[in-house]
Amino acid sequence: MSGDWTGMLTASNLLGELYGDVPPTPDRIDLTYVHIDERENSVTLGFDTRHLPVNSPEEWTVNGFNAFAFSLVFTGVDGLRVTGWGAAEARQVDISVRHGGVFDVILGTEGSGITFRAPAVRLAGTRAYLASGSP
Repeated sequence: MSGDWTGMLTASNLLGELYGDVPPTPDRIDLTYVHIDERENSVTLGFDTRHLPVNSPEEWTVNGFNAFAFSLVFTGVDGLRVTGWGAAEARQVDISVRHGGVFDVILGTEGSGITFRAPAVRLAGTRAYLASGSP
């Protein structure tokens, strides 16, 4: 993931209030969900990390939560192309922002994966929870 990813996560309308200026590094985030909705011309991406936000609510600490999931909805999707999907493609996520604020998203590679452009993104939801296993 590019530096645009860091800026996107720390934006006040996304996860800025939770992460401040300390978002997880790309290697600490897993893409766990992709939903393409042709009716709303959107793509929802679900992510999971063991890097809890620095501004986590106290109840998360009290409950011993060690994992955090969030979903981003890209709207006004254009140029959607699906050329393959599997575990290898899910490990490669590149989100960049072009001049004018348009997001370029590549999941996998252009040869095998999902690619699209979108002029807007919004936070669809967050969830903290207790995960088993090591971080």
